[in-house]
Amino acid sequence: MKYQLLAAITALLIVCGPAATAQRLAGKIVDAATGQPVPYASIAVLNTTLGTTSNAEGEFELRAELPARLVMSELGHQRDTVQVAVAAATTPLQVRLQPVSVLLPEVQVGSYLGDLLAQAYRQMLRTHSRMVYGQAFYRQVVRIGGDATEVQEMVWEAASSSGGMSGSSLAHGRFAKKEAPLGFKNFSNLTKAVGFNLKADSLTRRSLLGLYAARYFKLTLIGVTQSAGQQLVEIGFENKPGLTQTTAKGTLVINETTKQVLRLRYESPDLVNIKTNGAVVNIQTNGLLVKLRNQTTVFEMDFQPTPDAAVLTYIRVDYQATLAGPAQRDVAVHASSFAYFYNGRPAPNPSVTYAPPRGGEADLTTIKKTAYDPAFWQNNAVVKRTPLEDQVMKSFEQKGAFGTMLTP
Repeated sequence: MKYQLLAAITALLIVCGPAATAQRLAGKIVDAATGQPVPYASIAVLNTTLGTTSNAEGEFELRAELPARLVMSELGHQRDTVQVAVAAATTPLQVRLQPVSVLLPEVQVGSYLGDLLAQAYRQMLRTHSRMVYGQAFYRQVVRIGGDATEVQEMVWEAASSSGGMSGSSLAHGRFAKKEAPLGFKNFSNLTKAVGFNLKADSLTRRSLLGLYAARYFKLTLIGVTQSAGQQLVEIGFENKPGLTQTTAKGTLVINETTKQVLRLRYESPDLVNIKTNGAVVNIQTNGLLVKLRNQTTVFEMDFQPTPDAAVLTYIRVDYQATLAGPAQRDVAVHASSFAYFYNGRPAPNPSVTYAPPRGGEADLTTIKKTAYDPAFWQNNAVVKRTPLEDQVMKSFEQKGAFGTMLTP
């Protein structure tokens, strides 16, 4: 009897094999034609919810059970699937994505683009209530005169939809700050507030994504690309003088087949327009008589297409200005943020209360009330950094700055 039981256990082990464990996988995505890095590309593990986004240098890192198939996609490049063997865990991957060809179809641009924007608006109205719940990693760096003076990193429990970010709750956070002539408070509110206004349309609604966009915006057809058998239309837009309250210009990418919005990039001359949408961002001058000139803010949202609705993958905010004072030379000011959304699922976390993006959590205040957990941040694949970011973070960490206000 003992031998029969031993044989049964042995057979079971042979059939089941060793338990699979997640392994660290790192790599870089480059353009096959130019060899240049492909930033902010989507990397997903086929048939799972695992995935990540390449950083500004095209680098990525994630943990997955190997062997696996990785799906790489980026709007300007052809989608590709890569088979990854177990041995790949010890050698960084290099994936070469083929660029897509840009076409300019012969259409009546005025009516064609306006109609496409109206169809995308109706599609988003139908699908924006389909929520995705997961995590979001947020990084913010402020540089004055090229020197990093503020760093803030967070992981949120996040709720999002095809219209943007819908709610968040801080899970982990850390920050560091040096003494500087200028500081930013609640800059992360800008990231949370970026999204599409989906109120009911009317003749008086002056919105890019709406039924009457062509009345208020100058629209141009930048090009059409082929991706996975579908056409992606890139539209350039700019305010018509005197017809809208805000001054903005940028580009929008729409899947012509599904009418899903896949990317939005727009530029505004300052932060004032965003403040009026409820995202209170304070630029503190620390009592000095200084002026900010040449202010420009660039916002970018990226979505991954799905059969039901587009899924938010990242939001970027990039603010630049010139700091001028009565007794000092002009100094460049640069504040940037990046939020990456991952581990999406259709049901919310029942233990989480998702604060709205406007008028919700003041992140820095919440971080100060949260104990800093250094073990969480060590060797965390989600917080993969570029070499420059790594250098900045280490300069703060060496002074024990995370979790404290650093005043050298």
